[in-house]
Parts: sequence; C-alpha cells; structure tokens
Amino acid sequence: MNKDKFILLTVALGFLFLVIETRHAHAGVWKQDPKAYISPIACGIGFICCLAGLAAEKKLATVLGWILVLLSSVGVLGVWFHTQGDLAKLQTMLTSNVRQERLDHDGQFFDERPLLAPMSISGLAIVGATVVLANRKKPQAR
Repeated sequence: MNKDKFILLTVALGFLFLVIETRHAHAGVWKQDPKAYISPIACGIGFICCLAGLAAEKKLATVLGWILVLLSSVGVLGVWFHTQGDLAKLQTMLTSNVRQERLDHDGQFFDERPLLAPMSISGLAIVGATVVLANRKKPQAR
C-alpha cells in the first residue's frame, strides 16, 4: 500500500469515527433540532468518498474529490449552528479558562455545544480531497 492510499484510508477511518462520535454527541437532540442529522450524514458521505477514492479512476476521482471539497463546508456550517450565529462566542474561547470553569461547576460538563468541534469534519474533508484530487489516475486500457 502506498503512502497516499494509507492517508486516504486513515481519513476514511477518521470519518467513520466521527459518524459514531457525532451520533453519540447529538443523541438527545434529534427531535428538537433536525439539523443534528447533518454531521453524521456528512461524515458517512466522507467515509464512502474516501473508500471509493482508493480505487477511483480520473473522472470518478474528480467527482469524489469535489464532493469532499464541498463537504468541508459542513464544518463551517456546524460552527455557525453551534454558535447560533453569534461569532463573538468564539472570542470567549481565547479568553476563558476552561479548566477553572469546570472546577467551579464541580467538574460537571457544560451544557454548551462544542463551538469548534464541527471543524474536524472540514479538516478531514480537505485532507481527503487533496489526496484524491492529487492522485487521479487515467483509466487503464483493456
């Protein structure tokens, strides 16, 4: 297995793990907020695109690569949903002391959404797209 296929397989596994993680993280939210379905579905699509990209020839690889590029927008959209459009919340991440705040709350987890967690989808999608698009093969003659 060459290096590029190994990277693509690793990204595919990352998407698979994110399907599981986002399914768990959004477990109590499905009925109140249908947007919670977006991330596990997007991660599933990323997983399939990466696996298909392992063997795809030029035309299919181009399509899969661009699907992954478009999929990277899901992370940005997720940040928008998690901040509820208030990007000033991102500034508080730079000035807050999460460890101290958790200690003040008796070590309990916050009820807040993880603001930047959706960006992991964007990162995986961009890495996957880069590998797929950079390694497009010409169809083999029969």
